Amino acid sequence: RRLSSSSAAAATDPSETTRGMITYGVERWRRGARDDARGVLEHADVMIAKIGSGVDDGAARDCASRASTVWASLIRSRGDATSAREATTKAMTFATSAEDVTSARAMEALTMSRECAKGKPWEVIERALGDEAKALSDASRAAALAGARALAALTRFRVDDAFASAERCAESVIDRAALEEAKSAPHGWAVATALKTLGHVERLRAADDDAYARALEYYTRALEYATDVSINESPGAMASKVIAEEIIVDCRLALAQLLISAEDVTLAETHAARAVSGAEALGDEKHPCVGVAVAVSGDVYVAKALRSTSGASVLGDGAGVMFAEGLYRNAIKLMHYPHMVEDAEIVLDYEARHLCALLHARYSSVLRASGEQRRSESDAWLASAKLLWPDERERDEGGVNGLDVVTSAATKLGTKNGINVLIDLQQMTPLTVGR
Repeated sequence: RRLSSSSAAAATDPSETTRGMITYGVERWRRGARDDARGVLEHADVMIAKIGSGVDDGAARDCASRASTVWASLIRSRGDATSAREATTKAMTFATSAEDVTSARAMEALTMSRECAKGKPWEVIERALGDEAKALSDASRAAALAGARALAALTRFRVDDAFASAERCAESVIDRAALEEAKSAPHGWAVATALKTLGHVERLRAADDDAYARALEYYTRALEYATDVSINESPGAMASKVIAEEIIVDCRLALAQLLISAEDVTLAETHAARAVSGAEALGDEKHPCVGVAVAVSGDVYVAKALRSTSGASVLGDGAGVMFAEGLYRNAIKLMHYPHMVEDAEIVLDYEARHLCALLHARYSSVLRASGEQRRSESDAWLASAKLLWPDERERDEGGVNGLDVVTSAATKLGTKNGINVLIDLQQMTPLTVGR
């Protein structure tokens, strides 16, 4: 469909109508009335076209792009890849302003990166992001695109591409004045994502002793930035603020994981608890996002158990391990694969399997720490993890040896021990460089 204008009709500003549609659609979605939300947001362009008579065509088209971007964000969280692709295509088709184009490009790239590389090769994702050089005149748009490319590359385990994009992104986020203006723009959510991604890169690269401090700074900036975007009432932020609410939860989870690695378990527990409540507030207490946040709360209790010993990856506080087991058991029930996988042929959901593999493996480590009587059960969960995440280095571009990752997670108690892996909630995937 193409949005059109008619000089015969009275001018109508589509912004307020679109804002109302987004607000209503998101509210219905979070109340569980997803068919109502779909009816409003999936075909928002039709309504906007009807009320857009007499206004500049570009303004109406950008409003349609924002509604489609919100819908893409919501529907991809339910694992509906087909509808998410359709929504991102619409967002790209309608966007006219540089800011809306940036937002649409970032959403499309991040959405495609969650799919199998065989279906969406890296070259397709790079084309979706466009020429980053064209955005260099504006630091916020440059940061948004470089950050999206870095996170998409991390999602595909393309370490060199991720680190190269992160370098360019870090240069752009220095201009805080430009970033401040973007809080009212359609791509504000993507700037928050970029800041969070820079924190991920610092954690994964671990280049020097100051990496922790830099990661903490980026995560804190991302949380503050996303919070500001989430309460911004500017017309340009009507879609971005909704996505930012989800990024806030992701930043809490990132901080919790970082603090666990630094053995600051008290503050880690606070952020993990807020991540759980924040994920539940997004409208579905049984959503996998809630499960991930609950699992990280389990990691906090493992860290408590280890802190009661010399810090080695051995059983310490029995109560801590017991609480962790219960949290992990409940978390896995909310995931895409809530039971042990015993047959590789039934592993159908590419997008979810890496994350579920990691949680199965970490649950295995908790069971292993619970005593020799749980050893066989622990081994079975590790076997499940290996089926979900095999060695993909030859089959998938940028892949890592999943067998090494899950074996390390299952046999090294505590997230700070073994291969460095962190979870990104926005992409619903583990991120690692394989060491």
